[in-house]
Amino acid sequence: MLTHPSTNNNGNTSNTLTQPDHSKRTDESITPTEMDAFLNDALLELRLAELVTVNTHWQWSQTELPHHTFVYMHKFTGKLVANGIESLVTRKSAFLSTPGTSLELFSDADHEIELYIIHFDLFRVAEKTKERRIYERELGSPVTGWIQGPYYGIQRIAAQLTTEASQTSLKVQLLLTDLLHTLWPQEGQEHAEAQDEPEQWLRSTLQYMRENYMNEIKLEKLAELAGMHPSYYSQLFKSRMQKNPIEYITHLRMNRAKELLMTSDLRIRDVARQVGYRDEFYFSRRFRNHAGYAPTSYAKQVHRNIVSLSYPYTDHLMTLGITPCAAQIQGHLPHVPKSLTLPFHAYEPWEQGRQAFLDVNPDLILTKDNAAAKAMEHIGDVAPIITVPWNQTDMFGHLQKIASLVDRTQAAKEWLDRHERKAERARKKIRDTAGQVTVAICTLTAKGPRMYSNRNFGHVFYRSLQLSPPDRIQKELTGKPDGVGFNWMSFTPGEWDGLEADVLLIAVTSMHERTTLLQQITVDPLWENYPAVKAGRVHVIDWNSWVVYAPYSINIQLDEALSMLTNKPAFL
Repeated sequence: MLTHPSTNNNGNTSNTLTQPDHSKRTDESITPTEMDAFLNDALLELRLAELVTVNTHWQWSQTELPHHTFVYMHKFTGKLVANGIESLVTRKSAFLSTPGTSLELFSDADHEIELYIIHFDLFRVAEKTKERRIYERELGSPVTGWIQGPYYGIQRIAAQLTTEASQTSLKVQLLLTDLLHTLWPQEGQEHAEAQDEPEQWLRSTLQYMRENYMNEIKLEKLAELAGMHPSYYSQLFKSRMQKNPIEYITHLRMNRAKELLMTSDLRIRDVARQVGYRDEFYFSRRFRNHAGYAPTSYAKQVHRNIVSLSYPYTDHLMTLGITPCAAQIQGHLPHVPKSLTLPFHAYEPWEQGRQAFLDVNPDLILTKDNAAAKAMEHIGDVAPIITVPWNQTDMFGHLQKIASLVDRTQAAKEWLDRHERKAERARKKIRDTAGQVTVAICTLTAKGPRMYSNRNFGHVFYRSLQLSPPDRIQKELTGKPDGVGFNWMSFTPGEWDGLEADVLLIAVTSMHERTTLLQQITVDPLWENYPAVKAGRVHVIDWNSWVVYAPYSINIQLDEALSMLTNKPAFL
């Protein structure tokens, strides 16, 4: 028996606001024990998760919030007013409110806005026996007010919550729990976060070690670079990095050796020399002591404790039957591993602390080439970092490469066979119901519209279903390997020569704006003459679900594509 009373007066945390100070959290840290106690036997219910994206003046207000409400302002300049207290917002910000709070948001005029508003309820056990549990609604929260990062982790979770069809699914529960753990600091977290950005003395010596690990490095040289006495430098380094400088250099060397052993055919002698050992026998002894295996047998070992720094490669690993011990997550997944706050693009900052990687003790770190440099900078001593280049091959090539690294070649072959059979059944059904249609796939980005080829958004339509793209896309693809060499082209609405298609798909980051977007396009003179618009064959797809270019997500996309192309659209 579960009861969810509508009110409970046990919440005792007040809403105390200060001006948003992003150099520190505005709340008192709670211990892991206190946080676990608060969430123990709790139920979380998502009421509404929405993404707001507009380019004009915007305002939003609730005189008395009915639910816990979290606002993440990814792009927002203006002011937030909570219980009558105004705060200026000029950059990425996050704010958490409890029920009953008066909350208002006012944007500056003509400013691009992108923010997430998530409403949820929290219920905690009031009575617990073997026969039943009775839950009461919790109105309080250990943390309220302004929240400092990690913003990329917060945005990932918020984006997934806005795209989940079922607001009561287990995945939503897990995502909400993950969000609260991200928002509520644990004991010592402020200290750890302050240390994530090392001082200049540490940055300079770490960089020197990364660039010169294959040469002899003396402690005195490092201390000189740091401007410290060698003994003091060594002690301070160990307090920050959990290992002394010599151990750090040894780990760098051994991890680079492991990478070479896994990805090259070099002889042991050559591997030893590349990582700074002139004597291959001495290297072999050190390697065995470090790794537990001789260099000659290391490449044959099966590695299962893997960290994925790339959400497509997280998908690949799980398709092959391996759940990473920690990973970057995006889109649909059969299970949810421990989430890491990692940049999605090379130009974004690295926010994840070292301790998260040390805690899971990985055997292997898997990444795309755009994150390899940052991974080496932050965690190069933790485990070997294997880079699978992103643009050199297509999704099938990624799968086969990753499968060879984790000894799952047969699993990859079986998935490819199943996918081809599924695609063939879909092709036949489309031929029987829709005929041979041409399809155009585009995204409306801040930098202008783009039309995609047979990679990413276009993979399912042009490769799995073997449908035809617009003529200009097809000409660009001529002579190029499948999925490599041409991803998208910019276009100007209204200039449709060579871009015409029977069906038009538009990927958007907010499905909440789906109806409005479709109505706008049907009356827009720049779009109304497009063949698919005139025929009423326009579909809006979710960018967050379709951007993942990896096996598990591709299969879900294939089902959605089949449904779109074989059912009469009902939205125009």
